[in-house]
Amino acid sequence: MRFTFSQVSMMKGLQRVMGAIATRVPMPSLSNLQMKLEGKKLEITATDLDTTITAQVELIDAEGSGGVLVQAKRFQELIRELPDVPLEVNVPEDGKVLLGGEGVGNYILPGGDPVEFPELPAVDAKVTFTIKAEDIRRMVSKTIFAVSNDEMRPVLTGILLQVRSEEMRMVATDGHRLSKIIHRNIGYSGEPIDVIVPMKALNLVMRNLQDDDEPEIALAESRASFTTKSQRLVTRLIDGHYPRYESVIPEANPGRMNLRTSDLMSAVRRVSIFASQISRQIRLKIDTTSIRLESEDQELGGKADELVSVSYDAEPMEIAYNAAYLMDVLKQIDTEDAVFEMGADDDAAIVKPTTQEENEEFIMLLMPIRLK
Repeated sequence: MRFTFSQVSMMKGLQRVMGAIATRVPMPSLSNLQMKLEGKKLEITATDLDTTITAQVELIDAEGSGGVLVQAKRFQELIRELPDVPLEVNVPEDGKVLLGGEGVGNYILPGGDPVEFPELPAVDAKVTFTIKAEDIRRMVSKTIFAVSNDEMRPVLTGILLQVRSEEMRMVATDGHRLSKIIHRNIGYSGEPIDVIVPMKALNLVMRNLQDDDEPEIALAESRASFTTKSQRLVTRLIDGHYPRYESVIPEANPGRMNLRTSDLMSAVRRVSIFASQISRQIRLKIDTTSIRLESEDQELGGKADELVSVSYDAEPMEIAYNAAYLMDVLKQIDTEDAVFEMGADDDAAIVKPTTQEENEEFIMLLMPIRLK
């Protein structure tokens, strides 16, 4: 088989699939790309057995059909260093991969037999729907920061994806903060389904989507797929039951605090410099018109306090948070002001923007640190 392509088109395809190349290789074939030619259509595929990505590469010309495995890292490095000129790959009967082009050198890479490549996973979908690229990107970006890295609790290392009639929800929590976002009017009216999608897969989906894409999402019991006109990602789902997160969301925190997001963020950054390197604790003393932020590093010495103007409609209180977690939450607020719904000093605060986006509901929870 033989096919001709531009350097730019091949690099686009490689950039989409390389995130699925296994870093720890249980099978030699997993360090390879599979290239499959049918007519004028070239597909390249990478997999680490949990995540599989197939991308289409636009061709200038092609002859024959078939498949071959090629060393992924070396092939990508070579294509990256070549100029943007038409390049040609030939795969003769001996299975080697010959690459060349006008004004460039000739390169020979060892080729592998496609039968050694894992069979591409199928998704026997129970639920299928489409969503705009900008909407799924936003949902992932607003939840992924709260995903846990605790491998002892694998269900928390992914994002809970819940599909209901006319809405999709994403939820993530690590026990210290929780983020939940709902997008409505997705055009789905079937049975509800809950799945836990690995963080790696959703990171790759978010990275690879083009602005005009409308990915089709297909969900099955053990796998999910995200398909656009130029690529398909299939991921193994995380097995297990996600915690009943609804039970930890306060139904009616009595105190409502409005503040300028950037003012609090800037103050937290400065005050946190003097926080304990272990707990990262900062204290917030809240009254009706202000927050006094305080921190002290008892090991190295030094302390800080700063005042931020707020509007608070409940009794004065004192509460402590991990500064890094508080900043993570504030970074997700797109509006100029943020709303904190406060309970007691040991209750989770509900944090949300002052106004919600159209067809969206977005809230976060932030757990306090127990005051000593």
